[in-house]
Amino acid sequence: MSCMSLAKELKELEAQGIDLLEILGKDRHLDSPEALQKIISALSCSDDNLYVELLFQLTWRRFPLEEAVRIWAAITEHKKELEKTLEREVGFRVAALDYLFSVEKILQGVRLVARAEFESILTFVNIDEVTGVHSRRYFNERLGEELGRARRYSHPLSMLIIDLDNFKQVNDRCGHVEGDSVLRKVGRMLMDTTRQADVVCRFGGDEFAVLLPETGSEDAGRTAERIRLAAADISIPGEDESGNVTLSIGCAAFPESCDEAEEMLAIADQMCLDVKRAGKNGVRIAPA
Repeated sequence: MSCMSLAKELKELEAQGIDLLEILGKDRHLDSPEALQKIISALSCSDDNLYVELLFQLTWRRFPLEEAVRIWAAITEHKKELEKTLEREVGFRVAALDYLFSVEKILQGVRLVARAEFESILTFVNIDEVTGVHSRRYFNERLGEELGRARRYSHPLSMLIIDLDNFKQVNDRCGHVEGDSVLRKVGRMLMDTTRQADVVCRFGGDEFAVLLPETGSEDAGRTAERIRLAAADISIPGEDESGNVTLSIGCAAFPESCDEAEEMLAIADQMCLDVKRAGKNGVRIAPA
């Protein structure tokens, strides 16, 4: 079972004051075992896979399932030994770092970074430096998360693949500096014409993608058309109004036209390609 949405779910639990790493590490306790089991059952993966994600959040390394389960058990025992030796309580995070650094020596050159600074670094990593929208890496992560959530709660999810028409000619005629300026304007337009809950990314050189949570194909088609029309207000350097940006947009929707992330990407990309072949500057939605 996919755990791609688990990281965000754990963050949402933390916002509610429920830190599963501390709870499963025996640093804190809920009111009853039933309350803990209810929370775990609501997550988008099995109990064992939960250890994979918790260790990933702690170390930024993703261990294989069996290895993660073994390491978690070893850290738990190490925590007990530390508490016995020191004659005081030891937090699970402290025991985990001590075990992984001193006992198994899995982690080397550990450097402590406060959460706020770490999340700031992640934000920088996840943003495309040219356009200011999200990177493809971040988009791929969110696609897995949102698809897992859509599947679990029986909600729709749509994706747009957006290609700038004839953009190579812009770079060839105006240069890459002006080309990057056009890409930035398109990125800003996409952010302005989508919701805060939507995920906009630069998917390739002149290609963008938009993830639309809780959105079926009909509403996604309307969003795509709004984006296409807004692009007409973006001028290309050295051109008159007839030389403004045009877009070819393909759309795929879960569960109407696809079941998996890779299938959604492939179908949306194919719809975009169909628009290109049909003359560009249009929207095509995958049939159900």
